[in-house]
This record gives sequence, C-alpha cells and structure tokens, in this order.
Amino acid sequence: MGLFVGLGAGLLQGMTGFGAGIILMLYLPMLYTVTGSAAITGAISIVLSSFMVFQYRHFIEFKKVIKPTFLYMIVCTLTIMISSRISTSYLKKGLGVFLILLACYYLFFSKNKQEMKKTVAYFCIILSAICDGFFGIGGPLMVVYFMSKTKSQEEYLGCLQMFFLINCIYNTLLRIYRGILVVDYLPMILLGAIGIILGSLIAKRLLKYIDEDKMRKFIYIVIGISGLINVII
Repeated sequence: MGLFVGLGAGLLQGMTGFGAGIILMLYLPMLYTVTGSAAITGAISIVLSSFMVFQYRHFIEFKKVIKPTFLYMIVCTLTIMISSRISTSYLKKGLGVFLILLACYYLFFSKNKQEMKKTVAYFCIILSAICDGFFGIGGPLMVVYFMSKTKSQEEYLGCLQMFFLINCIYNTLLRIYRGILVVDYLPMILLGAIGIILGSLIAKRLLKYIDEDKMRKFIYIVIGISGLINVII
C-alpha cells in the first residue's frame, strides 16, 4: 500500500510542484503518530525534491530560493521543537479553511499573475513553515509564493523544489536530533521513495501536454481540495 501511496504522491507533486505531503499525510497517520508521519513525509520528500531539482536544475534562480529559506528555517525549528507537546487539530482545520479561501480567491477573483506584496509574502512563508513543522505539509502557501516570483513553469518547479530540498534536509536532520525520526521508520521511507520516483517520472511525461494557464488553475484546485481535506479529517 505504501508503494501506491508514494506513486500517487509523486504523480501529484511532479505535476504541480507540491502535494506529496498531502497524499502521504492522508495515509501515514493511520499507521504512525502525526509527528512521526510528518517526519517520514519529510524524509521521503528529500528523495522526490532531489530528483526534481536535478530535472529542472538549469531553470533554478538561487537568489529567489535563498531569500525565503532563512525565515522558513527559523519558524520550522521552533515549530518542530514544540510539535510533540501541542494539540494541532484546531490549527489544521483553520489551515484548511484558509486554503479553501485562498484557492477561491485565485480561481475566481485574481485574473492575472501578480507580484506578491512583502507582508503577504512573509505571512505565506511563516504559516507554511508552521504547517510543515506540525504536519509535514508546507507546500500550498509556498506554491503561491513562488508562482508570483517566477516567470515560467520550469523556473517555478525548479525554484520550488530547490527550496523544498534545502528545508526537507534541514528538518529531517532536526527530527533525527529530536528523536522524532527513528530507524523503525526506514522501511516505509524506502517504500514511499520508490513509489514517489515512479510517480514523478510519469508526471514529467504528462506535463508537456498542459499549458501554463491550465496548470495554474489545476494547482489552485488542488490547494482548495487540500484545504477541504484538512477541514474534514
């Protein structure tokens, strides 16, 4: 089952640049704790992000990646350190509502790609880091951030995955240090990693058939669905 879940996660992230964490976190909490599931998700995501960074390495603008990384790391560090001591159920539902509203705004009210204001950008980075620390799901808001900062589909995917790779490595090392990620999780990590690479390879073949405008709409629909899932579950 873990292999097929990883396949679906890789397919979604390969198409949209995010979503692997959402798919994995629907399945893993049935087997592990929420914090343990987030740790496994982060470790699996290193494999996928590394693979996608290699695929889109020629399109990465490192200045656009480094700027939000430091703030993200600081907030993630604090969140991971307190994650095992805080009830996150209300936060998760609040995140879900916010993602639904965000998706509706970009689908129905925002007609053009717009440069994100500085205060909104900081808000996206901080909230995304909090969600990553608690749930291993930091993608949706960083997607909105990088879509406003990049000029093409390839640059967007390259910059986003480079950002995820840096932070997934850092967060995984921190979770190992904190005793959250343990050796017992290794079989699931390996199984998920195999599935996620296969899904990513399939996604790359499909991507060339989708234009940028349709891709953008698809991404916002996925953000809305992820919000709905967070509210319901």
